[in-house]
Amino acid sequence: MREPPLILIVDDNPANVEILQMRLMANSYDVITATDGEMGLSMAREKLPDLILLDIMMPKMDGFEVCRQLKGDPTLPFMPIILVTAKTESKDVVAGLEAGGDEYLTKPVDHAALVARVKSMLRIKSLHDKVIEQSTQLRKQLKTATRIQTLFWPEIPELEAGVHIWAVSIPASYVGGDLYDVINLSDGSILAYVADVSDKGVPAALIMAALSSKIRSESRIHNDISRLLSSINNSMYNLISDEGFFATIVLVRYWPINGKMQLALGGHLQPLWIVKDGLGNMPQLNGISLGITANANYEKKEITLSPGDSILLYSDGLIEAENEEHELFGNERLIRYAKAKKDRHLGEGLFDEITKWRGNAIVNDDLTMLEIWRDQL
Repeated sequence: MREPPLILIVDDNPANVEILQMRLMANSYDVITATDGEMGLSMAREKLPDLILLDIMMPKMDGFEVCRQLKGDPTLPFMPIILVTAKTESKDVVAGLEAGGDEYLTKPVDHAALVARVKSMLRIKSLHDKVIEQSTQLRKQLKTATRIQTLFWPEIPELEAGVHIWAVSIPASYVGGDLYDVINLSDGSILAYVADVSDKGVPAALIMAALSSKIRSESRIHNDISRLLSSINNSMYNLISDEGFFATIVLVRYWPINGKMQLALGGHLQPLWIVKDGLGNMPQLNGISLGITANANYEKKEITLSPGDSILLYSDGLIEAENEEHELFGNERLIRYAKAKKDRHLGEGLFDEITKWRGNAIVNDDLTMLEIWRDQL
């Protein structure tokens, strides 16, 4: 907002204009004037005043229409409008407010009321502009945070023995609470996981960063994935339990050389095992979400990926993806898609299917998928 503020007076009565102008200038405001509605509309768009005093009954275009056009133009900044009217019936006042007026004064205008209304509306204008400025700064910061978060996504390693890994993570907002990682271990095995921090946005993203760093550091100490999850859980409990956050995770350790895979889970969705004849009989995995209670135990199960098999780890953003009719993609649709897929690698095709399913619907949750598969012999 300018200093001093610029006020536009729109009134077809020269005497009214002169009185309002003198009173406002006496209070150190800059003033410009227009003598009819069309001129007032044009000047408002050109000069972008900080406040408009708008008469209702005018030739060419009345104050209601001027108000509607100004408030209906999304390219214009917020310009408070005080309607100045000789009509005192409530229906006329309501009509003016419904047209977009922010305040009103009745004629003849009382000097004290004029100054009070102007000061009040200019305070609102100042606060509004400050919120817009802060919002713009926040959007810039969130865009920067989005770029920074992508640094957490690992480079997928090139593997031998016909083994491949594919992954994707799409946040619902600028930043999200989903994460995945692929970590090469010293014995030639690979540690991979998908995790989902409760809530979305900046707090979840910060917890995601802490969880990612902790898993990487702890994986150098604990060879057993059940002990690794127990250690990670204690760290997360100390970090986030008081704030009411938690995280779910599905974690695998895989040996590409022979297809051996160990799995552990903490409150997460069971992974999908795709085999030659459809879906494999995945052993039931149990384990509480990370950060809910200290000293939790996690069980470990084992499977073998045969040539042509794959395993898909995913967050609930997959089955809870909504289309424009607010229908969920759902587990049954996921199973049908997996069974109908001719080749065993389904991740990228499934991601395309989810994108088509959503259409133009707003993304309602973070979505992460990670797939490991072996080539057929």
